[in-house]
Amino acid sequence: MKLNNVSLPYPVLGNSDDITPVLPADSIAVSLSFDNDTYTFTISLHQDNPDIAKLIVDGYAAYTCEVTCPRTYLRRCFRSETPEITINLQRRELFGRVEFRSYVTVFKTIEDYSNSCQNEDYGDATFRMEPGDILAAFPVASYVTELKYDLLYSAGSFMVVLDGEDTKHTWFDANDDKIKVYLPHDMFEQFRTMSENRNFNELFHASIVFNALFKILSEYNEKTHGEYLWAEAVKYRINSEQELADFNIEDHSQAYELAQALLADPYKRLFNHLLERQENDL
Repeated sequence: MKLNNVSLPYPVLGNSDDITPVLPADSIAVSLSFDNDTYTFTISLHQDNPDIAKLIVDGYAAYTCEVTCPRTYLRRCFRSETPEITINLQRRELFGRVEFRSYVTVFKTIEDYSNSCQNEDYGDATFRMEPGDILAAFPVASYVTELKYDLLYSAGSFMVVLDGEDTKHTWFDANDDKIKVYLPHDMFEQFRTMSENRNFNELFHASIVFNALFKILSEYNEKTHGEYLWAEAVKYRINSEQELADFNIEDHSQAYELAQALLADPYKRLFNHLLERQENDL
């Protein structure tokens, strides 16, 4: 099996055909609870291989989870003899995306290891498994700790409008957790005045918000933008909302339609709002 660009000579239960059946679709789930100081993650793992299960029961292996947070450089490993791993971390230790890499890991030397369900390509080969070797590798899971539920529903939660001072034209900056919109100074002062009007919201979405989101999605780069909260919010909505399931944030040809879908068709909302105001004025 090839794991994290390292070729391993022995069979590993995972998403390849080293060992069949492969891990089920629900092989890993992550849930979170928290208080003012602590995040408590529960990693629930599921695998049905009887040989690996017996090695865990006999004390030769255990479930492990390596937790990393790229933004805070946290990296920590947790062990459990059961498929449910409880992880307690201080909230100050984490920000943004937290990744969970889970395994069944050898903790006691296993002589002549083979798996009754391993691929026939391994023939009758057996392997000496040392502490630290991997018997099963679960899909990488992640959780975004600072992601607000309303992000990308309320413009103010994912976008900020700033005074561009000497700039002559409106421009957008996606290189932060919130998308920044810079307006020329005079326009910014007008924006501040108009934004106090409750009827301004639909016009704001159909103009500045939509244009900013469309431009940024059409230039999206996962390596550059992927860990910012606005990008995590887009990906979260794509993965969790059925009506967005066919979109891919990295497909620039979908940027226009995706921006409209994320903002619930801002042009239609604007026209409905104008029609409602017209009817109310009659």
